[in-house]
Amino acid sequence: MTNKNKGKRAPTGAVADRRQAQSGGAARPAKRRGLLDAIFTPRVAGTSSMPRIRTSLARGVVTVTATPILLVGTAAIVAVQWLVALALGYQGPFALFVTALALPPVGTSFDATLSTSLFGLRGGFFAIVGFVVVRAVIQALLVAAIVEVLRGSLLGRWTLERAIRALPVALGVNVAGVGLLTLGSLIGPLLGPTFVLMIQLATLIGGVYLLSFALVIAADEGRRMSDALGRSLRAARLPGSGNLSLAAIYVVGSVALLVAPGKPGSELGVNPSVTAWVVVLVANLSHVIVQAAVAYRYLSVAAEVPEGPPQRRRERAGR
Repeated sequence: MTNKNKGKRAPTGAVADRRQAQSGGAARPAKRRGLLDAIFTPRVAGTSSMPRIRTSLARGVVTVTATPILLVGTAAIVAVQWLVALALGYQGPFALFVTALALPPVGTSFDATLSTSLFGLRGGFFAIVGFVVVRAVIQALLVAAIVEVLRGSLLGRWTLERAIRALPVALGVNVAGVGLLTLGSLIGPLLGPTFVLMIQLATLIGGVYLLSFALVIAADEGRRMSDALGRSLRAARLPGSGNLSLAAIYVVGSVALLVAPGKPGSELGVNPSVTAWVVVLVANLSHVIVQAAVAYRYLSVAAEVPEGPPQRRRERAGR
């Protein structure tokens, strides 16, 4: 380097922009990040360290059964939901409650069915908003407690803070579940009666596959809705993760239990038998276990999930 050029630095910031403009060039604006950009980041090559489905479910069983507040809370939530439904005039069947704590959109389908049974088709359309809000609060609390246990922390004030910051994402996930169910109900009849059940199952499986990680991400990392939803899909698409298989197994099993003929609690009435209570409580405990398994799977690979494109900073007004 000569003495003439020593000490000179490359122009930066406003100086670089001004010189570029004087030379006839224009600064290339940064690409704005939208929800689709965040979601459709190219898939990571190779394999991930996502735990196997069997390992994840085993960890979910241990997490829930070893945490008394999750065991007692699951039973208490279902009992309160049943009592509130009775107070609103529900006459059964009690077996519908096997999906009371299911992951969305399976659980969202329960809300739609129950609201329609209570308030009719027109009234149920508006009542489902209230059901979705209640479900979002319950899910935020359950997932916050599960994440806290998996992180090895004691349940307390910080658990409530996790639930509060996850609540907007829980609302968004359940609203998305309503949208998916509506879309499936519109597309199915157009393709003919043969495809109705297939479209409905595909909608539920796709919803669980796309949305299952979002609430865990919000509770653990405090991300906003669009970021949590995008990161949820990128985590689901990790190679070798088996997330689509898990979603299919979960949805098919949940629907099979829901429509199984002759199970306890299938008859109308407001006094379910002890056997019906056992079936419903075990089914909902299984939903919480799957939620814990999903949380464990995400926390195991959180560092491997790619980030979305960088977000463009908003320019000040007047520039």
